[in-house]
Amino acid sequence: MRIFFVLSCLCAALHGWAQPDYIKTVQCYPVGNPFAEPVITLGSGQQLFFAFDDLSPEVNSYSYQVVHCDPDWNPSNLSSFSYLNGFYSNPLNDYNNSFNTQVSYTHFTLKFPNEDVGVKLSGNYLLQVYNDDNPDSIVISQRFAVVENRVLIQASVKTSTLPRYLTTSQQLDFTVSYDNLPVYNPIKDVKVYVTQNQDPNSRRNFTPAFVRQNQLVYGDGMNNVFNGLAPFRNFDCASLVYYTQYVKDVVKGPDGLYNFILQPGAVYTAYTPLPDKGGNFVIQAENVNNPELEADYIVAHFAIYYPQEIPGADVYVYGKFSGWQLLPAQKMTYDAKNKAYVGESELKQGYYDYMYAVVPQGKEAPDLVTLQGNFYQTRNEYNIRCYVYDYNLGAYRFVGYQTIGNNF
Repeated sequence: MRIFFVLSCLCAALHGWAQPDYIKTVQCYPVGNPFAEPVITLGSGQQLFFAFDDLSPEVNSYSYQVVHCDPDWNPSNLSSFSYLNGFYSNPLNDYNNSFNTQVSYTHFTLKFPNEDVGVKLSGNYLLQVYNDDNPDSIVISQRFAVVENRVLIQASVKTSTLPRYLTTSQQLDFTVSYDNLPVYNPIKDVKVYVTQNQDPNSRRNFTPAFVRQNQLVYGDGMNNVFNGLAPFRNFDCASLVYYTQYVKDVVKGPDGLYNFILQPGAVYTAYTPLPDKGGNFVIQAENVNNPELEADYIVAHFAIYYPQEIPGADVYVYGKFSGWQLLPAQKMTYDAKNKAYVGESELKQGYYDYMYAVVPQGKEAPDLVTLQGNFYQTRNEYNIRCYVYDYNLGAYRFVGYQTIGNNF
């Protein structure tokens, strides 16, 4: 079997795209740090690890390219020659078939940059995967970024200074100092974005409250106030024999798949300091030598009690395991008899963080409060990104990145 990866710069990749059902367990992170955002430093020698499973019974051929984007993840106008070293399209021959599993899959891996292709410029990038038999159809569109640390970002997280948000929210204050970087018009040429818990749907565009000599001050007590949310729910399905916390039962179905019946949840009415991994997941399986190839797929059954169906809204199981997307496979239905939302997902053995997201009709951003709760004490991670426009280049450079959590 010959495997290729393809990545191409179509705006459609960013809007209206949905991952096909036969593509599972997409992973992208700095090598050695599976819980970190896919951000590496320019010229540092760092690599990203990218992987996914193809559960299709067909033999598929893929190809890939790397696309430079602006701070809003739209493909830039730069030629690939200006931002890439090496070849624009490159084959990937690192793949293996699963073994000793009930569900058969082909596991693909890639480390980037590599001897075939690397990047010259900092910025946002897309790794987009296409099936060669249908090059106009996107299989995976994975975001990653390359940073050059040219600015100093200093940040703190505290309880909100606004009384009405005191028990529910967190306030992020930060400064960006650019002593060693020429910035001609800081209001126009600098873009700053913040995400909470690596969730791209939480991203906010920040404008400075004050402009000082070579420094921008962010934090006006309004736009920098974030919902505290509640801790991520989690469960572990690494073992097919022993129950772990939050697993009510494990039943082997007639198709041979193991069904993990999770303990039904409820909306948190008070803060509970549950341990979580910031919305992340990790592939694990007991009594195997290589979890990436020997971990099986199971069916996880989710349920959360709620007194009535939420009118005009859909409910999804949500987290990094689904690429922070609202996938049809993660959509839940309301069980009026048991007064609960129920759903199921086919997942690879491992540990999973997740939340229940409510999406009102006509909205794109998920509501993570209605079925979760909202508490200022919740441990959250904030990721700050700073971009500066380079007039000589005709594009934005990614010049600063800082991650901070609260210690309430």
